[in-house]
Formats: sequence, C-alpha cells, structure tokens
Amino acid sequence: MLTKSNFIKFLECSCQLWLVKNMPHLLPPIDAALQRLFDEGNKVDLFAKKLFPRGVEIAGFNEAGARNTAAAIAKGATVLFQPTFTGNGITCRCDILVKRGRSWDLYEVKSSTGQKGTHVMDLAFQRICLEESGIRVGKTFLVHVNNQYVRRGKVDPFGVLTTVNLTQEVKAALPVARTQVARAKKTLALSTKAGLDLLKACSAPGSCPYLPLYAGTILHEDAYAIAPGLPRARLRELLARGVIAPKDVPPDLLESLGGAAAFRRSRAKKPVVSIDREGLAREFAELEYPLHFLDYETFASAIPDFDGYRPYQQAVFQYSLHVLRKPVGRLEHKEFLHDASTDPAKPVAAALARDIGPVGSVIVWNERFEASRNEELARLVPSLRAPLRSINERMYDLMQVVKRGLYLDSRFEGSASLKKVLPVVVPSLSYGSLNVRNGEMAAAGWPELTHPRTSAKRKKALRRDLLAYCRLDTLAMVEIFKKFSEASKA
Repeated sequence: MLTKSNFIKFLECSCQLWLVKNMPHLLPPIDAALQRLFDEGNKVDLFAKKLFPRGVEIAGFNEAGARNTAAAIAKGATVLFQPTFTGNGITCRCDILVKRGRSWDLYEVKSSTGQKGTHVMDLAFQRICLEESGIRVGKTFLVHVNNQYVRRGKVDPFGVLTTVNLTQEVKAALPVARTQVARAKKTLALSTKAGLDLLKACSAPGSCPYLPLYAGTILHEDAYAIAPGLPRARLRELLARGVIAPKDVPPDLLESLGGAAAFRRSRAKKPVVSIDREGLAREFAELEYPLHFLDYETFASAIPDFDGYRPYQQAVFQYSLHVLRKPVGRLEHKEFLHDASTDPAKPVAAALARDIGPVGSVIVWNERFEASRNEELARLVPSLRAPLRSINERMYDLMQVVKRGLYLDSRFEGSASLKKVLPVVVPSLSYGSLNVRNGEMAAAGWPELTHPRTSAKRKKALRRDLLAYCRLDTLAMVEIFKKFSEASKA
C-alpha cells in the first residue's frame, strides 16, 4: 500500500521509497531537530482544528482508520479530523475534511509559512486517494502559518493561520500525480534494489543514509565533498573506481578543479592552510578591550508562546559571556539562563545590559544572528533599547575571518561553522562529551526545563547541560581568537 508520506519521499528521490520500505534499519534515529519539527506540526494541527468547530476526530490508521472514517460519515459527521481513506493500492490520512453540499472540501495543514514545492502534489495524491475511495472532492486548500501575525493576548487561530485555495493548481497537477503514483507503485513492487540509481534520482545525496549501498562501503557523510561541482556522471565513475572519500581523489582532478576548491578537500592527505597574517593583524587592531565573547541560545515556535512575538520568532532564553579585559589576563565568565515558562526577553536583556559594560568589542560567531536578536529584544524591551543597540554597534563577527579567507584550512571542509572550525584550530576542545551538543538540542531542552511537570532532578540536569553547552560556545570563540591572533604575529 502506497502512503502519502512515502509518495512524497518518492518525489524527492525515486529510490528512497523502496529503501525506506525494505531497509528501514539504515535510517538514522530521530534527532532533536526532527522531533521539534514533528512537535511544531502537532501544535499547528491543534490550532487548525479550531477553525472548524464540531469536528469529529477519527481514531486509527490504515484499515482501522478507514473503517472508523466510513462509520463517522454514515452517522452524518460533516467535519472530519484525521480521516483515513484507501483505494486501488493507495492510502492517505487527511488533516481536515469538510462536507459542503454533496462534496467534501480537503484541507492540508502545514507548519511552514508558505506554499512549498511538494504541497500541490501532496494534495493531488490525497484527492486521487479520496476519489478512488468513492469520495466526491470539492475544493482543496492549504492551511499554513502566517508569519506576519503578532500575538496580542490569546492566540487567534484565524490570525496565526492562513488558508489558500489551491483547487485549480491541484486539478492541473492530477495527470502528473497519477503518472507518478503508478511509477511509485512499480518501485514499491521491486523485489531488489537492482536498477535503482541513487545518484541519478537524487539532487542532494549528501545527507542520504543509503548512499553507502552504491559504493559497497561507508562513504564520507557528504558524497559531493569528494569533488564539489563535479558532474554527476563523473562522480558515479569515481565511486565505481573506489574513490569514496576526498583523500582518494586523483591529483589531476584536484588540479582541474583549482583555486578555492582545494580548500574544500576534506580529509586530504596533507591539510592545506592559508593565513593572511597582515589581514588578521589589521582586523584585530581595530578591536577594543575588554573583549566580550557572546553567544545566545534561542527557541522558536510556529505558534507564538508570548505576547509581541511572531511565528518562529527566536526567543533568547540563555547567553554565555566570556570577558578578556586585556591581551594577557584572567578570563572571566558570566552566564544567564531563564528557567521559568514566562517570556525571557526582559530578564535576558536586563542581565545582558548588566554584564556587558558600555565599552569594549563584542565578539560573536555569526553577527547576523546575534545582532538580529538584539534588535528584537530592543523592540520587546524598549527601556533597554540603548544598551542593546550599543552592543550591536560594537559587535565583531569572528566567523568572517574564515568566510573572508583570512584563515583557511582544508579540514574546515569549505565551512565557516564553529563546529567545523573548532576541532581543527583547537582540537583540545570538543562538544562530544556534552549531553547538549548543538543549538537544536538546546532549543529542545528549554521547553522541557520550563515545563511544570518536569521533575526537579531532570530540571537540574537540563540546567547543567544547557549551561555547559553555551559556555563551551563562547570558550571556543576565545580559544579560536587566541589561535588566530598568534597566527597573525607568526
């Protein structure tokens, strides 16, 4: 039976459908980022149901769900939540179905802030499934998050959500959708993976867990890191020759790629390092002591939790601050974590204004992010607008040292991410032993920390883990800055 979710996987990669069905054990476990995506989707679904009073929730999946759906329709229900339909080898669980006259209008609910490429085909698949089940479909709608909505008091479901009529687009897509459904069924029926060509089917195989099947061994996590920009046919040829990592790429190919491509060779036989010492010296000469190394942790929700916030607006709930008052001196550390379920804006802004004085450069990794958060904090807490904007005026983005090529190392793999730069420049520091190892895990941890049902023991552990992660972010910047400074004087 072809499900809607598997049909969408098929559209993304025609091989993925077969692999998901036959080799699910190779899929990575659900991580914090994916779980947050599921959680946000569930929040949006709950508010979408408020658009349609007196709806009937249909329990069960597959055949059980289809039986319960048929029973609800037979009893005269006119608004169905999560109804299931099956017909001609396909099945779908719709979000909302509303009866109008002799037909049913279909509503697909998404946590995105607009229409995306697969949404029309998603609705087309559902329409086909409903029609195969004997349901007359009227109009088809997409319900998505309105990112211009600002919460003022109780969340208004009609304000935070936008409904778009996609009936004509879905009707126009039906012929292609039917063809794709037939192709997906054939792929699902294959007894082996023989004939599947992952590189031909997929436009972005870098994150695909199944790619090792096509080289007979485990590949580097990003297949295209072998040779960025290489035509797919040549990449396939290299894989067939046993070239499964950048270090195995023939020298003549490296030379043909030339220039900056050399710095994207991950795990090369010999690291390539380039340092613009004069450029670094000029950059750092402009900095004013004391130096403040600052990092935020944030949480964003599709449905705003606090007044004054838009959907997906980042709420700063934590910061870490390392202070270096002179080039050679004691390193100070300050930190703040809002551990209540209230809006963290004012407590965070007040602590920040207290901890960062009126003079001295503020060093961050990705100025655009931190500066944007400060502007949002300034709007939310106008009484602290002056110190927050003063921080922005003194801000220096350490990431630009890498992005602008002042310090390059091939082991950065072409990335300026702190998580890529740190293990190369300061290998003694690592996130590996931490329970919270990235921003997504931090964002997932904060709602649990502030939830009233979380035990005191668990809250204590979460608080410790969140503080340790954010503290390492700013300590990493301090140590990287020191290494860059040393390199500028060598």
